[in-house]
Amino acid sequence: MRILFVHTIAPNKYGGGERWVVKAASGLKNAGHQVFVASWSGSVLLKEARQAGVSTAAFNIFSDLSIYQAIRLARFIRKHKIEAVVSKRRDLAVAGMAARWAGNPVVLVRSGSPPQRSVAKHVFLMRNLAAGIVTNTLSIKEFYLDHGLPPTDFIRVIYNGLKLYDNIESYDFSDEFPGKKIILCLGRVVSDKGYYHLIDALQLIKKKDPDILAYVIGEGKDKTKMKSYAGTKGVEEMIYFAGYKSFPVPYIKGCHLFLHPSLYEGMPNAPMEAMAYGKPVIMTRVNGADELSNDGKNAVLIPPASSQAIADAVISYFDKPEAYVSMAQSARKFVREKFTMDVMVKQLEQFILDKKMKGNDC
Repeated sequence: MRILFVHTIAPNKYGGGERWVVKAASGLKNAGHQVFVASWSGSVLLKEARQAGVSTAAFNIFSDLSIYQAIRLARFIRKHKIEAVVSKRRDLAVAGMAARWAGNPVVLVRSGSPPQRSVAKHVFLMRNLAAGIVTNTLSIKEFYLDHGLPPTDFIRVIYNGLKLYDNIESYDFSDEFPGKKIILCLGRVVSDKGYYHLIDALQLIKKKDPDILAYVIGEGKDKTKMKSYAGTKGVEEMIYFAGYKSFPVPYIKGCHLFLHPSLYEGMPNAPMEAMAYGKPVIMTRVNGADELSNDGKNAVLIPPASSQAIADAVISYFDKPEAYVSMAQSARKFVREKFTMDVMVKQLEQFILDKKMKGNDC
């Protein structure tokens, strides 16, 4: 099949949704399909896709009603004889119009989290422009069913898949931060990821254990503000913003504890990776957290937006880390069995084929 992923994102943004696109696109390519990724010119996403061996195309979709970009996309679809389009929710209007004008390839929309605004608009577009929805948690599927989308096989839950690097050595934080106990956070540096609450928690943690360091991997528009906020709270020496890392696995392997304080998510990718490498995980109870943690058996779940809960959980771990060993081992086994790349790619491939077959029968 010839498959196009449409996922526009600001050039310097690269988070869980973008990682999913690269993994899915490269996995389908390795399965023998011809795959393209379309996103903003100069974006990290296109760079990562090219490094994964996937063909790319630049489309700067600034609004969800860009007729010019829809025309350009339709020409691309016709030229490359695209049979299936997998679109980000924000890009569905443009991708859906382009597909209609280009001869109606199958259109799927990937929704890694429920919409926070304009729910009725998103549901209307999905119902009228998409053949189906790919999501990564049962709770998101239930959200869409509650908002009137078809209860048949219109929505398919396909869990995120992991590519594991067991032979990669862990990063030695002690060279750069001797004597520090490392909490790793991985995600875009924006307020939705809960880092302001982490900074407040560090103020509480400092009274108990000032040797703890939060090491944050990621870029985002709020980084400068967060650095300043940490200074006003007197904990600037307890948090380090490391910026974007194209390959964070060594850092995951080298940390003592993984923390994911996000305010909302779909299926949290970063904690999943940490669990796969046997790291103890603390994460907020948002959306897919229950499914990922096997109802709290494989990770410590805390309420979102609670600096006290973050502080209590972190202090508890460093007081008695041995108590978390069995939890981390159980998490490693659970994630490696349930969240694999092979399963994700095969299920996505089958969903596209099912929708193509249904279209041909109509």
